[in-house]
Amino acid sequence: MGVEHSLARAMLEDAHETFVDNVGGSTIEEALSAAGGYRSIVGLVKHVAGWSAVYHSYAFDDQPRHWDATDWPRGLRDSVDPTQAYLDELLAWFERTYERWRSSVAEPVALDLPRPLHWGASAPLGQIAAMVSGHWCYHAGEINMILAIERSEAWEYGEEVEENHISTAGHGVRPPWMTDEQADAFERRTVTPT
Repeated sequence: MGVEHSLARAMLEDAHETFVDNVGGSTIEEALSAAGGYRSIVGLVKHVAGWSAVYHSYAFDDQPRHWDATDWPRGLRDSVDPTQAYLDELLAWFERTYERWRSSVAEPVALDLPRPLHWGASAPLGQIAAMVSGHWCYHAGEINMILAIERSEAWEYGEEVEENHISTAGHGVRPPWMTDEQADAFERRTVTPT
């Protein structure tokens, strides 16, 4: 595989992992929360998967399908179904769009040739893959923030950063790779006596 194709796949794979890692493990209650705003995790997953499908369709299909004609789970809806089953369907749809992207940027496809975009412009396929990857990561950050607010969490153990005016002490998150022994040792070192 050429360097350009490896890079395009790596961008998509990393963005996919970032998105899935941020959504994974959230409860349906968390996924329905907008943390005081207007974008829930369920809505963000729907948005990300939808635009992923649209960008892919415009880049590869002879008859591209826009937002209102893409392959929505349960059809295009004005509101989400507030259930775990619907969230699972949206996540499975995102996985399908990811797999389409991942396989589509493999050789021998030319990454430097212009492809159409849904707003009438065009861009090289490699640049479109970068746009899609960036879009996934952008919304993964929103999801991360919603979950941090919902869970009253700050940084992973060992990565604490005090804000200028907000103490994050006592709101650390144990990373999944940390053993019980490592977590106990960290907590003993960092607990401030009361």
